[in-house]
Amino acid sequence: MEQHICIISIGSNANRNNNIKLAQKQLSLYFPDIRFGTEQDTLPVGMCNPAHFTNQLAKASTSLTIEEVKNIFKRIESQAGRLSEDKKNEIVKLDIDLLMYDSFVLKESDMKRDFIITELKELGL
Repeated sequence: MEQHICIISIGSNANRNNNIKLAQKQLSLYFPDIRFGTEQDTLPVGMCNPAHFTNQLAKASTSLTIEEVKNIFKRIESQAGRLSEDKKNEIVKLDIDLLMYDSFVLKESDMKRDFIITELKELGL
């Protein structure tokens, strides 16, 4: 089975500690070799809600497709209580994004954020 490298971004601005821990635990079940970068406290970008975020990057390998990986992320976000109506109130209980899949960049604008650049270096990328 071909293995793919995934770079994952995790963020929360509500019940941050618990939601980040939930993400770490659940992601570890699906991706046993996952490595997490340092959790970072960051200011919101492009939002009126002043609540700080906890953000973290992770690196994992998988034989799953991009869509299968994204579906896992959606399930974990739902476990944290993420609701579609939260977006209009700028509440991010848990957001898990696939930034890169092998060399394919899915979130080009996110790759330019300071905390992501720092975390990529920490993860050896």
